[in-house]
Amino acid sequence: MITVENQIECLSREVTELYFKERDYARLSFYLSDQITWIGTGKNEVCLSVEEAHNFFQKEMDIYGGHFIVLNEWYEVRQLANDVCLTLAVLKVRGEDEEMILPEDGLLRFSVVWIKQTNGWKIIHVHNSIPAGIQGEEFYFNYNVAKSQYAKMADDIRRASFIDPLTKINNLQGFEYSANEILQKEYDQHYVLIKFGIRDFRFVNRKFSYQTGDQVLKNIAENLKKTLHENETCGRMEKDIFAMLYRYENKEQLEERLENVRKQLIDRRMVRELGMEIHLNAGLYLIKDNRKEYIKDMTDRALMAMQSISKTLSGSHYVYYEDGMMSRQYYKSKILEDAPVAMDDDEFQLYIQPQFNIHTLEIISGEALTRWKLKNGNLRMPDDFVPVFEEYGMILSFDFYMLEKVCQRIRMWIDRNIQIAPISINQSRLHIEEKSYLNDFCSVVDKYEIPHHYIAFELTESAFVESSERMMQLANELHKKGFQLAIDDFGTGYASLNLLSVVSADILKIDRSLLIDCHTNPRSKIIMEKIIELAHQMNMTVICEGIETREQLEFVRAAGCDIGQGYLVGKPVHADEFTDIWEKNKEVMKV
Repeated sequence: MITVENQIECLSREVTELYFKERDYARLSFYLSDQITWIGTGKNEVCLSVEEAHNFFQKEMDIYGGHFIVLNEWYEVRQLANDVCLTLAVLKVRGEDEEMILPEDGLLRFSVVWIKQTNGWKIIHVHNSIPAGIQGEEFYFNYNVAKSQYAKMADDIRRASFIDPLTKINNLQGFEYSANEILQKEYDQHYVLIKFGIRDFRFVNRKFSYQTGDQVLKNIAENLKKTLHENETCGRMEKDIFAMLYRYENKEQLEERLENVRKQLIDRRMVRELGMEIHLNAGLYLIKDNRKEYIKDMTDRALMAMQSISKTLSGSHYVYYEDGMMSRQYYKSKILEDAPVAMDDDEFQLYIQPQFNIHTLEIISGEALTRWKLKNGNLRMPDDFVPVFEEYGMILSFDFYMLEKVCQRIRMWIDRNIQIAPISINQSRLHIEEKSYLNDFCSVVDKYEIPHHYIAFELTESAFVESSERMMQLANELHKKGFQLAIDDFGTGYASLNLLSVVSADILKIDRSLLIDCHTNPRSKIIMEKIIELAHQMNMTVICEGIETREQLEFVRAAGCDIGQGYLVGKPVHADEFTDIWEKNKEVMKV
């Protein structure tokens, strides 16, 4: 049976090989903890990080000027705690170069403290000389003496390895350790595990700086500690993800506490300096059995709940974990696993929903959409997979994949002398973080030699609100490149009228929600009419979405709308069928 001590001895011999014989510091770094301390024999030979350790290695190379030849080696390993081991080693060496500076007796002595982390055993402390009084290659290892010397250090090292160096609260390992201790002790109390992340934290880093982002994280951690009661804990799990273990009596009391926590998590001073609110998404897992459930399972469930919150929502939100989330997570994983193969097999089909002249019902343009046609012939609708692609970043490549299909279709129409108004396309707001995005977009369009005005670029109203500065810049660049610009989902409750004053758009797409009761509600009727009138005064073409009844059609006609889109005249169809319908429509119009 391989014991922990056997395992650590093997690791120690491998480290010796890399450090003394091969001088392979790149591979050696794999065994070093991020918080390593490395103490040499000289007064200034102290390292407090991996980076400083590399500088120390270079000094060693300068001094010794080559590799060691190890004549003999001796190791003694003892486990001081479940996750801490100590290695004492003596090497009998000679230099590869006769001029190498070595101890008189040719013995190199060092001690190493190993600590078990989530990614395996790592070196947390090295001292390259064994304490005075121990001489020669063969010496008696007194375990009690070693343990008394290293026990406190091992405990301090364990505690230090549990602390996040930036925020000074628990890291992932520290949170799991302290949460488990609390739950084992307080087994008869109600506890909730909460995991939360900052919405669009990348935007904070990019708009301001990573230093400012770090200040935000430290401010959250400092205030998070203040929310803790006795027998509770918190930690920074990774990047901008934090976790808390709170005791609670009932959901009402818990939710009231969460609201108070949300209000005090960021100092108002910092909010004023940023000029923006910081919003959070949180997942809550109500622990069922404090003693039997694993902490990792609890944090995974809280994370599932957090990730179930739609990215399209604004503000702060929290969601409780439900058993069905596990199957939904499996479904997401299956979608992500199948999608690359489906793209290679051309299973994603280009669909187009007709857009028609509101007065003549002539089809004059369309909006590019997509459907996933499975091998069994069934269709997956965009709502089933696009949000998953957005959540996991696959949407960035998928949008370009579909852009290729749109450009291929437009190129075919041009070659067949078919004239059409701009085809509207949707692109994820996640693209705006990519500096090369517009150039990459233009490269695809230009590859097919498509005039830019044949494409109407739809930008949602909400995207302008959440990333206003970058979106304004993108809108201006699109116009300079000759693309049509459409504001999509107008009227869904974000910026609305104020947006029209700052964005020079060509097309205004009025969301279907404004149309639902316009023919029966006098107030809704007035609002719709004034929006259309205002858009026309700004030389914008108005498209009304969601026209499904004859009454709605008659209303938007009377209100002065230019173009309609909806199931009354045309549902989304495959691009081939759209081409046929459109060409027949053109032939009828000629007659």
